[in-house]
Amino acid sequence: MSNPIEISKTMESLNEYELWRVQLDDYIIGLNFTYDNEILVVATSSGLLACYLAKTSTKLFEVNAHPKGLMCLQASPIETKIITTGQDGLIKLWDLTSNTLLKTINASHAWVEQAAWSPDGNYFAIGSGKSVTWFDKDGMEINKFETHESAVSGIAWKSNSSAFATSCYGGVRLFEINKQEPVEFLEWKNSMHSLSWSPDDMWIGCGTQDSRVHFFPLPYSYGTDFEMNGYKGKVKLLDWTNDAKFFLTNCWDELVIWQFEGKSPQGQEALILNGHLAKITQAKFQNKGSFLASGDELGFVHFYDAEIGNNLILGVKLKNTISNLCWSNNDKYMALGTSQGELVIMESPA
Repeated sequence: MSNPIEISKTMESLNEYELWRVQLDDYIIGLNFTYDNEILVVATSSGLLACYLAKTSTKLFEVNAHPKGLMCLQASPIETKIITTGQDGLIKLWDLTSNTLLKTINASHAWVEQAAWSPDGNYFAIGSGKSVTWFDKDGMEINKFETHESAVSGIAWKSNSSAFATSCYGGVRLFEINKQEPVEFLEWKNSMHSLSWSPDDMWIGCGTQDSRVHFFPLPYSYGTDFEMNGYKGKVKLLDWTNDAKFFLTNCWDELVIWQFEGKSPQGQEALILNGHLAKITQAKFQNKGSFLASGDELGFVHFYDAEIGNNLILGVKLKNTISNLCWSNNDKYMALGTSQGELVIMESPA
């Protein structure tokens, strides 16, 4: 349960882990560190794209990337390339070493909502309306599939980058790189709002319209899928530890963590992490290990470790709703963005 004394201390105390902060023009919709942890890339909903040296706040680059509004930012896991997508229907591929726009792709749809790099950095996939299109790392189109039952709500890659999954109303499709048609359809008559593929490739989890999490074990056999229910609202935050032991989900003002480690969590009791006073808006494990951060609508950011249970390690407070958070790839730093454009960079408490 929330401790009023601890909450008061968090609100009044200085953040001893803060390195620097800047104020941007609008809602921070995207945050990424480059693969080498040297550059922090930030995007706002107004269309601004800015880059800073992660350690010093030196601004390297700033441009109005999508004047009609920016929707998604994703950094390559192997190069200083990034993808941005917008409400202008455009996909833009940038190089941060030279601070140049390499390529602009017209998606032929009003909005481009989803983007995801493959783990090896050789491909990226884009979701726009009912379509998914995948490209090589230089932006050359490989294939496109345009007949999802509804707008694509999520894209997740298999760990070896040979395949990816998409979610929409009716289930999950699995695609292989060199095949236009899906190789498998994991059907479930519900609207899937979020999608995550476990790092060990054994599970696909989806948050559903009716406030549940639906799981498909892989390889899939009909009838082996299952659900976890009891959530207070739609589950849109999903994340795995890198060893696929823990699966993180949001339940309004609580975090619900299921333990997998190669077996189904059915029949197990979930780990419930308390402490937030409002709806949780962001939550993410570090890239390695069970340490995690979560942020809420009141601007509180909490740190936990799933291995030691419901024990709040640290809390910090920003002025506005936490709209985005991101760990550096080496887990030494964390970037926080808010609905009013606050950008704060911290050293990791762990």
